[in-house]
Amino acid sequence: MLDENLFVQAVEAIYVSGVEADRLPHALEASSRLFGACGATLEVLDKTAQTHVEFCAAGLPPIPCAEYRNHFAALNPRIAPTMRQRAGEVGWDHQILDEQAMLRDPFYSEFLAELGLRYFISVVLEQSPDRLAVVAIQRTAGQGHVDRGDISMMQRLCPHLQRAHDLRSRLRAAGERSSGLENALDLLADGVALLGPGGRLVYVNEALRRLAACGREFRIVRDAIEFSSSDARSRFGGALSAAERFHDPSAPCAADFAVSRAQGLPAFTVSVRPLARGEAQARRHPEAVAMLLIHDPLDRKLAASHMLQELFGLTNAEAHLVHALGTGMTAVAYAHSRRVSITTVYTHLRRTREKTGWKSVAELTRRFNELNVSLRVN
Repeated sequence: MLDENLFVQAVEAIYVSGVEADRLPHALEASSRLFGACGATLEVLDKTAQTHVEFCAAGLPPIPCAEYRNHFAALNPRIAPTMRQRAGEVGWDHQILDEQAMLRDPFYSEFLAELGLRYFISVVLEQSPDRLAVVAIQRTAGQGHVDRGDISMMQRLCPHLQRAHDLRSRLRAAGERSSGLENALDLLADGVALLGPGGRLVYVNEALRRLAACGREFRIVRDAIEFSSSDARSRFGGALSAAERFHDPSAPCAADFAVSRAQGLPAFTVSVRPLARGEAQARRHPEAVAMLLIHDPLDRKLAASHMLQELFGLTNAEAHLVHALGTGMTAVAYAHSRRVSITTVYTHLRRTREKTGWKSVAELTRRFNELNVSLRVN
């Protein structure tokens, strides 16, 4: 029987999460309590890229949630039928698998079983040509399969979940329009920074922060970037001075130089580009006078993975497996390093072969290395 107090609490929490995105876990917790379940998830998928745009879980351990995004999402038999549902449609286990099929399925028998989970009931919040959003209530074997009352309750809850999701999406889009430049720079594999007068860091993307934290050739100190070698410091100072004198016809308009690395590793390529005054007025950072770009020729993993996904429609987990095998790692070693079973790895490998047409690990390795060679000129 429906507990009206729990229903009201869930609806209130859901609408609060529409305005305050950080309250989404509380809304999922309240929804889970309403069904007497152990947890709930919200997944927003980019259908074209086959990646998660958003993933939020309540009542579930954080590490398995990361494993799910990286590996088991591609094996989830619930996804494909959900892709065919209309917005507002409810789904549950026995629509897609019987009990015997669940025992044979790695998603159920490995991932869910280790979490102590078994069943689900879900509802589609958004279904468009390029986007899917779905909330799922997760249940243990002891809590049992859903019944007609659960299905009716999810149908009643659905409009509230949809309105909150739509409001949250609209507010996020409005915020992203004001920070579009930063979002674009954070997608780049190369390190990028916007520089103000005197080289002050106005904005630093995630890739540059990672490069600065991992190496010895340069680092971020307070609000500036510092190069270790005197030659690099001199070259950077000259490039920055030229950028600040951009409107002087006699000043050079750009500068590129290499930053050497130890142990014979290939050098970083550093570029400084001035920003035009008109561009500065249109940006959120009008004080920026130059853009700094740092390229690491060793960092091809992300680019290669994206290329594999675009060419063959591989998932993140499948592309990561191809990269690992292409560098000489065995399937057993890969499974150990990622803390998944060899059965899961072989399932990814089988799907990779089906998508690419590559029949063996040897061919997969050769093709991956050919792809990497083509990326070196970038």
